[in-house]
Amino acid sequence: MGVADHTNLVLSCSFYLVSSAGMSVFNKLAVNALPLPITLVIIQMAFTVGVLALSWKTVRVGSWRDALRWGLTVPFLFSAMLVSSMFAFEHNTLGTVVVCRNIAPMFTLMIERMFRVPIKVTTETILALLTILLGVVLYHFNTLSLTLIGFVAIALNMVFAVLERLLQRHLMAQDPVDLSKPAMMLLNNSFGMLPNALLLAMYGETGRWADAFGALSQHGQLVIVLSCLNGVAISYAGLRVQQLVTATTFMVLTNVNKFLVIIFGVMVLKDELTALGTVGVALAMGGGLWYAQARKRISEAEAEAAGSHKEEEKGVLLEKMESGGVTRGSPAGARAR
Repeated sequence: MGVADHTNLVLSCSFYLVSSAGMSVFNKLAVNALPLPITLVIIQMAFTVGVLALSWKTVRVGSWRDALRWGLTVPFLFSAMLVSSMFAFEHNTLGTVVVCRNIAPMFTLMIERMFRVPIKVTTETILALLTILLGVVLYHFNTLSLTLIGFVAIALNMVFAVLERLLQRHLMAQDPVDLSKPAMMLLNNSFGMLPNALLLAMYGETGRWADAFGALSQHGQLVIVLSCLNGVAISYAGLRVQQLVTATTFMVLTNVNKFLVIIFGVMVLKDELTALGTVGVALAMGGGLWYAQARKRISEAEAEAAGSHKEEEKGVLLEKMESGGVTRGSPAGARAR
């Protein structure tokens, strides 16, 4: 690797760490400054639509049928994921959200089982999940007091995130749509604003606009703008880094990002973190990395087994062809004689 490539790698990884940590930090600060979670999500969505409108040439729709297939399904889960995430930040500390999200693989396993998605479970993956659970329990009982609405918001956020990923994977890999990624982003954010308009009325946020925006300081306005910019930045940074590093390195970066967010919460927002709570954080993060590594080993083993099976089939086919060649050649040899 040359100096230029090394510099590019370091800068890309640093940019990802900053923008990824910033997503959690700025959303937490934004909802503290403007306690209107649904309104904040609509502002961020409108900002993203505006940015994509400026780069409209990158928005490619190969089929309007595919646009409807995507637009009438994914954006609703995307919107629900963002809104539940904002509610989670409003009713929990930064550390609570970050640590509790490590149990997302458990929700993934349950939901994938419900939809009969084939997924292999080993002793190692179970032990990793139990390690995560132990870490979350230690952190919970020694660091925070989790409210009912805070717990529900985190749980719903993980469920919506898993469902959105499963649906996106279906429409991008199993039954792919002919849309560019900017087109998918545009549909997610434009169509996603529609259900949020109903939520605004149901939750009564519009009646609180005058007081909330009237009390919004310049610092709060800046934080909201930064949360919008960061939302666009993380979309680019995530794709950029995954092109440059291995899956293992990306997982390590993700865990480093979580530690940075927790440290910010403790140092700046004065979130409580006891010694035993710190052990819980380490177990939850380590278990998450262990689980990801275990899943990677399962995928590699399945790929190797599939490759071996193909080689065996190829060998059997060659043997049959060679055997057939000798049999067919014998009469020809007899006629020649």
